[in-house]
Amino acid sequence: MKALNNIDPFFLFLRYVVLRGFLHCDIQQDERGFVQDNIHKHRCALWINFLTMLCVMWGLLKTQEEGYSTIISALIGPVMVFGGAWFSMSFGGVPAKLMNIAMSITFWMFTAFLVSLTTMFISVAFVSPMQIWPMLVVVFCAGYMSCVQYDTADGLKAGLDDTLLRASRAHILYYKSKHHILVDEE
Repeated sequence: MKALNNIDPFFLFLRYVVLRGFLHCDIQQDERGFVQDNIHKHRCALWINFLTMLCVMWGLLKTQEEGYSTIISALIGPVMVFGGAWFSMSFGGVPAKLMNIAMSITFWMFTAFLVSLTTMFISVAFVSPMQIWPMLVVVFCAGYMSCVQYDTADGLKAGLDDTLLRASRAHILYYKSKHHILVDEE
């Protein structure tokens, strides 16, 4: 697998550009393992996106110019729904024992979001003058990189809500028993 990683451009891009900062900061071994798992998750999403984009480009070459606006308009919904759903799901609310399920859910939601967003950007590029393309590339790349970094930072909070809940309950018991302070548990 390591040999494949050394030649996989998406793995190298994620490992040495997008998520480099996570691997060079002071994180624990299990957190480093999560970052590696997340690199694999996003690498798979990038390969699906790449293969899908080959079909999209081929289809767009055969599309009449009027069809681009329909494609762009139709993709606004999936980009908003999948992007919003993906961003609203926080790993902090997922118990650590369900991490593999959370990884699967975020993989598919992010993949749907990425494919929709990429298709929309390519469609916009097809109807835009070339002078606009650098801006489109910057917006797309910055958006993509921030999404992957956000997903990774959020994933490092896995199980946090459970830990906070246990700590809160312990504090309530402490104040009730030691200081006879009534704490409303609602």
